[in-house]
Amino acid sequence: MSLDAATMPSAHPGRLRLSAEDHRRLRRKARLGREILGWAFLGPMFACFVIFLVLPVIGTLWWSLRSGGLGGDTKFVGLKNFTDLPDIVGASTAIGNTLLFALISVPLILIGALAIALILARIERGGSVYRFLIYFPVLVPGVVAALIWLFMTNVDFGLFNQVARWFGGRPVVWLGADNALIVLAILDVWRNVGYWALFFVAAIIGLPKELYQAAELDGAPAWARFRYLTLPLLRRIIFFAVVVATIWGLQVFDTALVLTSGGPGTATTTVIYRIWLYMFGATNKIGIASAISLVLIVAILLLTLVQMRLLRGRRGGD
Repeated sequence: MSLDAATMPSAHPGRLRLSAEDHRRLRRKARLGREILGWAFLGPMFACFVIFLVLPVIGTLWWSLRSGGLGGDTKFVGLKNFTDLPDIVGASTAIGNTLLFALISVPLILIGALAIALILARIERGGSVYRFLIYFPVLVPGVVAALIWLFMTNVDFGLFNQVARWFGGRPVVWLGADNALIVLAILDVWRNVGYWALFFVAAIIGLPKELYQAAELDGAPAWARFRYLTLPLLRRIIFFAVVVATIWGLQVFDTALVLTSGGPGTATTTVIYRIWLYMFGATNKIGIASAISLVLIVAILLLTLVQMRLLRGRRGGD
């Protein structure tokens, strides 16, 4: 007696009873399950993105088209807040202070961070301790750091003037009109140089060792190896750091608020500090504050787009 394929029992009888439609339905269910799982993981981050970024930007745009203050009556004025920005008292000073602050702090931060990184990358024993000490100021909140520097720069009992007295110098008004912005920039250097130092350390450790070994065998001095190997290999990393550090520099606020309150006069009044004054100060002009905020957001977005474009171009040229 012979059995053909139609009557032969199968080791997997359940499979023969599934039609093509059943297979498609099961595949759809499996795909739907994967999509639901993916959205479940992305959901919290997406919710934070909407709540803390999208909605505030929409609210800022809405307020920028109105005049009035918080808690009072407002009216729609269209683009008047934007057209009035060039004539706002103190706006040009705030922009100038912010740009000067970034011009002072960003080069000092990145040059200092790169120098520290070159040293830390060579330390084998106890390197983690030194890295923690370098990074520790990053962990200090801006308000606390500003309070520390407020005491250190005090004319009468501050650490800086005490050291000056030890060497026969005279007390300096560190937070005077001529020095306040420089002190604010140095405070920013102290807070951020450790972050970028460890950033550069990670990049330097990942550089190919064979190139440096070959350069040493050829008798290239340390300066030549740094100039012709380290800098070219790190150029994209350095460019990224320049753009990001500049963006951070344009957003300086908390240290200026605590250390100098924007003074003396308007010596340390930055763009975000001016926004804060319009939002919560005596003027209470939320429309103007929102308009300035949107201009700053656009400037930061443009810097980010330039960074992405140049990095993409450099990657294609490598």
